[in-house]
Amino acid sequence: MNKIEQIKKELIKAGFDMKRASEIKEDPKVRTGLFALDYVLGGGIAQCEGGHRIEFWGGESTGKTTFALHIVKKYQELTKVCAFINAEKSYDKQWADIIGIDNKELLIGEVDTLEKAGDLLALMIPKVDLLIVDSIVSLIPIGELERLTEEQQVALQARINALITRKIYNAINKKMTTVIFINQLREKVGTRFGSPDITGGGRAIKHMYNTRILFKTGKPIKEKDEKIGIEMYLYCNKNKKGIPYRRTSVDFYLNGYLDNKKSLFFAGKKYSVIERHGNTYQFGDVKVVGEEKFIEILKDKDWKKIEEEIWKRIK
Repeated sequence: MNKIEQIKKELIKAGFDMKRASEIKEDPKVRTGLFALDYVLGGGIAQCEGGHRIEFWGGESTGKTTFALHIVKKYQELTKVCAFINAEKSYDKQWADIIGIDNKELLIGEVDTLEKAGDLLALMIPKVDLLIVDSIVSLIPIGELERLTEEQQVALQARINALITRKIYNAINKKMTTVIFINQLREKVGTRFGSPDITGGGRAIKHMYNTRILFKTGKPIKEKDEKIGIEMYLYCNKNKKGIPYRRTSVDFYLNGYLDNKKSLFFAGKKYSVIERHGNTYQFGDVKVVGEEKFIEILKDKDWKKIEEEIWKRIK
């Protein structure tokens, strides 16, 4: 028996959870079905001990909640238990129906204070497979609720969130729960260099996230003079479960449809699944002049093959 194995056995006997680094298994991942999201996540949502703790952050109406609901849909298809903490009191049952969520199989939690949300999180994490908090900064601490508006109270929310993160670490320790926190964009006043964009809630909760994805809107998609959709940009600025700093875009339509084709097209070019010669694009036997015509002519089965080839080449 070598020294490492001897130390390991002694510590296990003493009651500690020890193993060699080589014994750690690669986390399996669930693909959401939204290529843009799976791409920036690094292949999908990790199914691992300690859970995959994700933050969706960005400005208003940038698709954060809609993307989270699409993940609910995917988890429900896999017969996983899903819950939603409705902190903003804005859960839209009809919109969820459009996306394809089974509302009868989704638990909705209503809380009034940050402290109650923390307690609810700690209780629910061991019982569910997916838990969404919408949104973390909309929850108000009891101390703020009870004080007068003119009274000063410094960083109360951040201090309570620091306690909540410790509760979450304890609750999720051996569980494989996916927790998605939706967070709102704030602006750091007085910033002279770099981006002034920040999120609320304090530093402790940022450290807790395995993955942080920024959502931004791009140019509108129009049919004649009517706006029917918008480009969404996703940027992964932290990822401990995959490759960080990936960015991509996806077309989001106001009827709830998220179109994978554009993000698959650009990834296909990047990883040489789609060949380009001047203004001519080719995949298999399909060879077309012009980007828009090429995207339009491909069938669903072609896009499926393109996605499969992209994942093979990324690995």
